[in-house]
Amino acid sequence: MQTSENVKKKSCLATCLGIIGGGIGLLILALILAAGGYILLRGAGAYLIYTDDLEPADTIVVLSGGSESRMAEALKLYKDDYGKVIVLTETGDITEGYEYLNSFDMRIQLMSNGVPSGNILITDLTVNNTLDEAIAIRNLLENRQYSSAIVVTDPYHTRRASMIFDQVFEGHPQKIMIRAVGSSWFNSRRWFLSKRGWQFTVLEYLKIFALKFGIAE
Repeated sequence: MQTSENVKKKSCLATCLGIIGGGIGLLILALILAAGGYILLRGAGAYLIYTDDLEPADTIVVLSGGSESRMAEALKLYKDDYGKVIVLTETGDITEGYEYLNSFDMRIQLMSNGVPSGNILITDLTVNNTLDEAIAIRNLLENRQYSSAIVVTDPYHTRRASMIFDQVFEGHPQKIMIRAVGSSWFNSRRWFLSKRGWQFTVLEYLKIFALKFGIAE
């Protein structure tokens, strides 16, 4: 017959084991939720990144906005013989602290990096968004009788850019290839670790939603 002391010991042991088991269970649940959340966030970032297999093209297009990394990527493609003409889109913006256009400043940067002036083109149309850029680029390719272009932009912007260019060039013979900047700050595995990453990712999803439902560009 068990003594009351033994019963108390077993009861205490059972309670302790229950607490430990519950703690381990909560830890496992937390790890599962964390892993699931990471997979979802990484997938959300990865979806925004779209890039085509590259082949040499008539032109390399640098979309406006973003950072100097777009120019650097275009220069790299140029020097790797993926294209002999670099196209800039005219935004009409003035370089801060100066009285000339950003496009002029970008042209000077390209020339200082070995691109001849005659190999740099700027769209005739002034653009305000990606849709404007796609239309301006289509007009330039048609007017110059170019058949292909590599479009360079930041990784987070590539999915939406590909959707817009597909719409604008539907029914047209020109081949468009989307190229994500290789040295961009945006990374599908880490974007959610910074405020900047959340800002750009959420904004892109809102713009994609608006594009799909015809609300905006």
